[in-house]
Amino acid sequence: MNTAFRGTLLATAPLFAAVPLMVDASARFQPPTTDATCVLHGHGAEVRGSGTLAMTGTATCVDAAGTPVAAGTFARSVAVSDTECDGDEDASTTVRWNDGTASTVRYGTGKVVTANGTASLIADGAVTADSTRFAGDTVHAVGTSTGTGCGVAAGKATVDSTLVLRLIR
Repeated sequence: MNTAFRGTLLATAPLFAAVPLMVDASARFQPPTTDATCVLHGHGAEVRGSGTLAMTGTATCVDAAGTPVAAGTFARSVAVSDTECDGDEDASTTVRWNDGTASTVRYGTGKVVTANGTASLIADGAVTADSTRFAGDTVHAVGTSTGTGCGVAAGKATVDSTLVLRLIR
């Protein structure tokens, strides 16, 4: 089949012959699926003289349609610099779900930027394979923390944080 366009002859048959290959390749590609988006709200208080914050808080998760799928609580210790209030991002958080089960998120890489007592966090990680919910999911996290004493010589006293996790299977 040939097509003329403004006096130029175009060969279209080879173009159409390639279309099935492109369709077939795209049919095999499966984009990642968001399993859930979870919001963790936490509060931490300095464990006197230890260089860590004892964090506790709540976790709520929704699916891609915004329907609640899980809720629970968490507790963890975080090593935090006294003057910067930036935490150890090679850490983990275990959420105890309201149904009595648990899931653990391990953070492998992260970046913290601190200015005027507010820390912004971007971190990646995964839900451990032995977790009850979201096992094996990849985690992309963003969050903020603010604290009394962050960024001053006296150091931290308390920290409030919000962390949003995107769980991808």
